Amino acid sequence: MRIHPLTLLLFAFATAPLRAADAKPEEKKDAPAAEAKEETTETQRSITVKGQKLSYRATAGTMTLTKAYGEPRAKVFSVSYERTDAGDSAKRPVCFCFNGGPGSSAVWLHLGAFGPRRVSMPADGVTAPKPPFQLTENEHTLLRDADLVFVDPVSTGLSQPEKGEDPKQFHGFSEDIESVGDFVRLWITKRQRWGSPKFLMGESYGAIRISGLAEHLQSRYGMYLNGVIIVSGLLDFRTLSPDEQNDVPFHIWLPSMTAVAHYHRKLTPELQADFPAAWKRSVDFSRDRYPRALLMGADLPEQERRGIADYLSLLTGLPSEQILRDNLRIDPNTFRRELLKSEDKVVGRFDGRCSGPEGDPSYDVVYGAFASAMNAYLRGADGLNYASDRPYEILNGGVNPWNYGRGNRYFDVGSQLGGAMKQNPALRVFIGCGYHDLATPPEGIAYSVRHLDLPAETNRNFTWGYYDGGHMMYTNLESLAKISADISAFLSQP
Repeated sequence: MRIHPLTLLLFAFATAPLRAADAKPEEKKDAPAAEAKEETTETQRSITVKGQKLSYRATAGTMTLTKAYGEPRAKVFSVSYERTDAGDSAKRPVCFCFNGGPGSSAVWLHLGAFGPRRVSMPADGVTAPKPPFQLTENEHTLLRDADLVFVDPVSTGLSQPEKGEDPKQFHGFSEDIESVGDFVRLWITKRQRWGSPKFLMGESYGAIRISGLAEHLQSRYGMYLNGVIIVSGLLDFRTLSPDEQNDVPFHIWLPSMTAVAHYHRKLTPELQADFPAAWKRSVDFSRDRYPRALLMGADLPEQERRGIADYLSLLTGLPSEQILRDNLRIDPNTFRRELLKSEDKVVGRFDGRCSGPEGDPSYDVVYGAFASAMNAYLRGADGLNYASDRPYEILNGGVNPWNYGRGNRYFDVGSQLGGAMKQNPALRVFIGCGYHDLATPPEGIAYSVRHLDLPAETNRNFTWGYYDGGHMMYTNLESLAKISADISAFLSQP
């Protein structure tokens, strides 16, 4: 049995992948339709970052995507921040930022991590702020290093199809890549930024989006990129979809379980005393003895089987007998439910440091704060001053079922990312991971990168960062500072 991959992604909703219907040929019109009205507001702001005052223009509004003969088919909403005090903007780096889902707006990277304002959260990232929620200046914004464009794909945020257009033409991997690719091309063209260094950033499913987008922009428009930035992402659903013939996810989840057990003080004193050593022991075991034991199946000798269960118990804090009953395979839902069972608590999926009575406590920490803050910021006179009575779709389950177009196969974009890197040897990739992420564990994307089959010199184009925290490690203020500094260095690299 396959577990559908969307159940394993950021803010995902249950669905089943279907193959997209063949597109009907467009009827040629005698003349282009009148240009659709685009609604935009601009505000001039400033912020002080590391003692340096930055002046910038914030632009919130829609950009119209059109069909081949000019008829409008969708409006894509975005918020862009462009420095106005940094000289020639035509040479300044620009970074397009996407969140995941599918069905998520860009609010998380926007107001959680790298925009000039962020949601005011308790510094540990595991405690929910109290309403009413506030924004604060973000001293860790990346605006010092690059202009930033936070993009809401169609059906998220305030982006929507034009009247009479079927939303499903945007709700699939290829469909999404084509539409956001058109947006990036239009933004670059209208701002006269073809000469700027160009970067893409994606969190969670956003990593899948930008991996496909990098290849699409290069092959379709000749728009070669300087870098791709992946935050808590994945490339291959095989790494998160266990079934009778796929044990890969079980050894991939293990190090993250060790990190979570360490945080909740469920490991032995020796492992509790040295987290880097505990992490390394778990990673080494997950890449060597553990996958071999799973591969052996019924041929694994009983004594060795019990030894593997005991070592898994050491690394996860779960009882050996339970691990034996589960045939050495620790499902993350079981782990989340059992680790703090004696306290009548479950641990979070997106951030295993969080705990609570039910559901996903880590989701509860962020959702209300980000939704309220975005709506206030969007419409406030001291914010973006964008007038709209339409609801801002933080998360929209209506995009499902999402069309993956791959039939009865695990969905994998490694070939797209690898192909883009082979086509463009200058393309660099930054990958940031949260130790306590049980949704897209760090070892998942590490596994995928090891199997990209790239030339040795191209493998040197990867930069890695690991941080305390979960899927949204940036809610931990200390980790936000670290990942911001790491990405800043990546953006600034010649």
